Amino acid sequence: MPKSKPLKLIIDTNLWISFIISRKLNLLDNLLFSGKVRLLFSKELIEEIQQTIIKPKLKIYFGSNALENMLSAFEPFIDFVEIKSTIAVCRDPKDNFLLALAKDGEADYILTGDNDLLDLKPRKTKIITIANFFSDNKN
Repeated sequence: MPKSKPLKLIIDTNLWISFIISRKLNLLDNLLFSGKVRLLFSKELIEEIQQTIIKPKLKIYFGSNALENMLSAFEPFIDFVEIKSTIAVCRDPKDNFLLALAKDGEADYILTGDNDLLDLKPRKTKIITIANFFSDNKN
């Protein structure tokens, strides 16, 4: 029986921030260590996370190396994708890079809490909340 390919996930910035602030990054551990998923990142996603964590209301939760530490911890499970596509379908134009990342990285899922993304009905990549993802992928 052939081994199934890992699911390719994009985790939106809002979830990364929530995971880090709540210290719940370990929610991903079982998925990652099982080999069932790979995390897709791009230069644009890293830049968005960096710009978000330096905002005054969030800055108090993050040390100077928070992003580097997170990326280092997850590095064995990350695939970096260079975004080449241009997509302009989201109500919030700042989210279009995630859709381009999904296309170029052939993502199976975008996990988000952002209604501008959740309201879209893409053909290939499913856009769902993390709760729905865990509910759908209990095994």
